[in-house]
This record gives sequence, C-alpha cells and structure tokens, in this order.
Amino acid sequence: MILYRYLLKDIFSHTTAVSLVFLFIVLSSRSIQYLEQVSRGELSAELVFWVIILRLPEFLQLIIPLGFFLSIVLVMGRLYAESEMTILEQNGYSKLRFLKVFMFSGTSLALVTGTLSLWVTPIFNEKLDKVYLNTSFEDNFYSIQAGRFNSLENLSVIYAKEKEQKILKNIFLKIQDFKEFSSNNFITAKRAYIPEGQKNVLVLEEGFSFSEDKSNQVEMSFDTLLINFRDKNNLTRKKMVTQDKSSKADMQWRFSIPLLCIVSAFLAFPLSKVRPRQDRFTRVLPSILVFISYLGLLLLVKGWIEEDFWPSFPGLLIIHALFLVFGLSLLVRQSKFGGSS
Repeated sequence: MILYRYLLKDIFSHTTAVSLVFLFIVLSSRSIQYLEQVSRGELSAELVFWVIILRLPEFLQLIIPLGFFLSIVLVMGRLYAESEMTILEQNGYSKLRFLKVFMFSGTSLALVTGTLSLWVTPIFNEKLDKVYLNTSFEDNFYSIQAGRFNSLENLSVIYAKEKEQKILKNIFLKIQDFKEFSSNNFITAKRAYIPEGQKNVLVLEEGFSFSEDKSNQVEMSFDTLLINFRDKNNLTRKKMVTQDKSSKADMQWRFSIPLLCIVSAFLAFPLSKVRPRQDRFTRVLPSILVFISYLGLLLLVKGWIEEDFWPSFPGLLIIHALFLVFGLSLLVRQSKFGGSS
C-alpha cells in the first residue's frame, strides 16, 4: 500500500510538471502566431488574451494525456535503471499490480480530460465564436498596419500608406461580396476613419471610385463616401455550414481524449523498460514518437470521417484498439523474455 501511494504521488507530480512544461511551450508558440496575425492586421491586439484563455481547455485536454504518458516512462524508467524494479518483482510485485496503479491514475485523468473535452471545451469554443462574431469592424480597422496590404472583413484588400492615430491616409480598397458593389470595384481616398458611434461604418474622404463589369467602366469622384461593413448573418451561415460538416467526427473525438489516457498506460509501461544503470531518458524520444503516431492517426482518421473517407463506426475506436493491442503485445513479450530489454 505504501508503494502504491509512492507510485501515485510520483506519477501525478511528474504528470503535473511535464504538462506545465508543454503548456508553456504551446502557449508561447500560439502567442507568437497570434501576434504575427496582429502584425498582419488579421487579428485585433485586444483579442489575443481572450483567444488564448478560451483555448486553454482545448490545449490542456491533449497535454494532460501526453504528460501522463511521459510520467510513466520516466517513473518506471528510473525504477528499472536503479534495479528497484528487479527487487520489487522478486518480492511478488507483478506487472499486473503495477498496471492496476496506472489504470487508477489513468482513469482519474480520463475523468479530468473527459470533463474538459465533453463539457468545458465546447462551452469555451462557443464563447470564442461569440468573441469573434461580436468583434466590430472598428476593432479590425484599428489593427490595420500602414504600408502593408491587409485583409479585412469583406474587403479583398485594404492598403494605407500612412496612419496617424485613428485615421488612415492615402487609401486603396478593393471591395467584394457587397450587394451594392456587384462588379469589380476599386476605391482610392486621401483619408479614412470610423465615425464615433458607428462601429461598422467606414468614412472615406476626397477620393475616386472605379467600377468595371463586362460592358461598362465607371469612374466617379466623391468628397465623402460611407460604406457599411459586416454582414453578421452571412458569418453565421458560414459557421453553421462548417459545424455541420465536422459534426460527424466531433463526438467521437471528444470521447477519444479520455480513452487516450487509459490506452497510454498500456503503451508507456512496456516502453519505459531500460537495462540496469542505463539512462532512463533514452526511452523518452522513442516513446514520444509512439505517442505522436497514436495522436496523429487519430487526427488523420478524424479528418477522413469528416470527408466520408472512413466509416463512422468503428471510426476512431479502431485506432485505440490497434495501439492497445500493440501495448499489450509488448507487455506479453517482456513477460516471456523478462531478462531482455
């Protein structure tokens, strides 16, 4: 009983430490990616913090199984390397008894990741969609960088040579997807800004509008031109189409996350075995490659299900079964040839 408590404490502490390291790496890389989008004018700087916070459960639900997997490799690798495992086996501690410890810890973490994938992550994703949907044209307009071509809402291209506070100068626009602009349209203007109290209206001053279709070319000058952006109904329709396309595999993926924790125990245990006095970290890289292969196949089959290249049943279950059999076969092999590594 003392040994079980010791193993559980060691596994959970390693899981926490490894998960925090990977979480820091993921958040750092994502932050850099979002900041690059801000610099290109694709994302408002004010949204970066909320995007990272609302995607945190999605990151954690994949990081925790990896942390648990590596914790078993590290903890058991140390027992093998320091010959403690040999002593424990000689005193009647079989592999089955160790598996019971791993199954208990794996089931506990499966409950945590299951809560994240089945409940918390969908709620946070809905909130993230609302954040994107409620972002006004004003927020995106102020993220435009001078001297660069930027994509913005229903604009194909927007370019401003200069930017002074909240006013863009020497503007070029190419507009599409607007009912009032059914042909190719180009607009140039000396100034552009958002009027106070009208977050989705762009005011252009002292410019020209060029319109071209199959039979006509029209050029008009203007002192002031107002354009109303942001058709949220259109955004909602696009979102509904995307959700409908991915709904086939979404529920299977949510249940796959807790299964990942349980199957990982059967994989990590045999992969952790090293010779006495051998460095336990020699098994880390091969183990990570196995885990990445496992996760990569799940993602690949999930995509196939969404594209109707793979049947919904057995769906992702066949990948879990494949790696479970692989882990069990390694355990059986080590039990038959206990002296080899």
